[in-house]
Amino acid sequence: MNYIESRDGKLYCGDMPFLLKGFGLGGWLLPEGYMWGLYDLCDRPRRMEKMIETLCGEAYANIFWEKYFDTYITRWDIETIAGQGYNSVRLPINARHLYKIENGQMHFNQKTIEYIDQLIKWCNELNIYVILDMHGANGGQTGANIDDCIDDQPRLFMEEHYEQELIEIWGMLAMRYKDEPAVAGYDLLNEPLPNWFSAYNHKLMPLYRKLIEKIREVDKKHLIILEGLHWATDFTMFDTIEAEELSDGIVLEFHKYWSNPDYESIAKYIEVSKRLNVPLFMGESGENNLDWYTTMFPLFDRFNLSWSFWSYKKMSCDNSPITFNRPNDWDKIVLWAEQNKDYLKNENDVHVKTITSSEAQEIFNELLINISSAKINSGVFNALKRTAPVTIPAEAYDEYQVDADKKRSPGADIRSNDPVEIIFESGNLGAVNYTHRNGSPQLAEENLLVKLNEKEALTYYFNMEDDANEIVVHLGKNQEINNKTKMTCSVDDQSETFTVDDQTEFHFIFHRKTDDGAGKVHPSTYKLKIECNAGVLLLDNIKLRKIKK
Repeated sequence: MNYIESRDGKLYCGDMPFLLKGFGLGGWLLPEGYMWGLYDLCDRPRRMEKMIETLCGEAYANIFWEKYFDTYITRWDIETIAGQGYNSVRLPINARHLYKIENGQMHFNQKTIEYIDQLIKWCNELNIYVILDMHGANGGQTGANIDDCIDDQPRLFMEEHYEQELIEIWGMLAMRYKDEPAVAGYDLLNEPLPNWFSAYNHKLMPLYRKLIEKIREVDKKHLIILEGLHWATDFTMFDTIEAEELSDGIVLEFHKYWSNPDYESIAKYIEVSKRLNVPLFMGESGENNLDWYTTMFPLFDRFNLSWSFWSYKKMSCDNSPITFNRPNDWDKIVLWAEQNKDYLKNENDVHVKTITSSEAQEIFNELLINISSAKINSGVFNALKRTAPVTIPAEAYDEYQVDADKKRSPGADIRSNDPVEIIFESGNLGAVNYTHRNGSPQLAEENLLVKLNEKEALTYYFNMEDDANEIVVHLGKNQEINNKTKMTCSVDDQSETFTVDDQTEFHFIFHRKTDDGAGKVHPSTYKLKIECNAGVLLLDNIKLRKIKK
């Protein structure tokens, strides 16, 4: 494998421009309660560990966690990611388990570093790059569940010894992996300092500089990735930085959740990366529904942004690529966590016993069995790649043929730079609610339509893995019935024109030409163009379906 390099604002693999595309391995070395359906009842590793030890005893807890780490991510997972055509993983690390200090000397926790080594070995064999992500820094860099802090305070920025330990541990990681090309780079801190801890914002860039200096003492090859403030959404910390201050090998990272899936929402990050002439990495996005995925992630691709989907695996869900079943009596664990929430937070020393140790052990044994037999949510992969079967919302167009000077009518506040009219089917006005953490579908009153007038058109990119796809165009339910309204659907040289009468669903079969007679295989990416030939169209969505043989 080649080292990934940053040159002149782009990533390169050898002499070729390169984009990282892959998945964050959340839930493995730093499990989060929501990934087990516990949410804020038991929301971070130290509380999950306390829960299992309290319920099942220390001996069982030790065995459980060893089996958990052995089975949550295995070679099968990396083979699955590689088999789907992706090239990278982002590994969240919990510093609390990464090292220990003995006689004043810092050492790796042997078991944890072996898991990291094993992952890198698999990835090297399967041509997958690894981003080492300090997700839970010592003391906590965020002051929330995601960094495994003890008391919801970002003590990394409050107590100097934590900073010194972090500098030392990044130096140790760089020394260990400096000659490992499968490691793409070092993500120094995940989501540091939300707004309510802004009093410490001035400490972040100086810390980054110290970490960069420590790493570059031993490793001048790997990327160093810097995240913004406030859940990695605020790049104002880079406002006073000049391009000359950032040497080759620096990458900026932002995260994107529960917001408009459009260019306007990420333009500010792109502008900063261009000004500083460094690559941009979208390090986390996901935890939404499939419609949002198939709108947002192809947009990252279109603007040549590297990205990592979060999170790769969770319990009992359909909005992560991999899932595992919820144990049958898991409600008993949830109830215990609910009744002992204060105990888990160390706010009292008494816990309520609502379940026996043997019952709890049986449930956690089933959890381990279920994790070892995880299954693929193919719908997530289909949405990310826009390959059948998948639904593409009308507002997820990639190109438009609309007069650039056209003024939009009041409607939905999305893609505001475009002259394309996007409206709520319900008649609502204003912002669109994209908060669908559990993958729930868009509410009916939030459904969007795109209005096309005569001679206006939209184009949608999609990918094909089969020789033929059925393309189904859905119009809004309040589409005006007008036998003069006509619509043409076309892909390559194949097209069909429809008269819109009382129908809201139109079918078009596209046959891919896999060989042009000269032995040339046609590409798998295609463009669907939908044009309004006469009247007015209200597009709802496009469904791509496989043709049954």
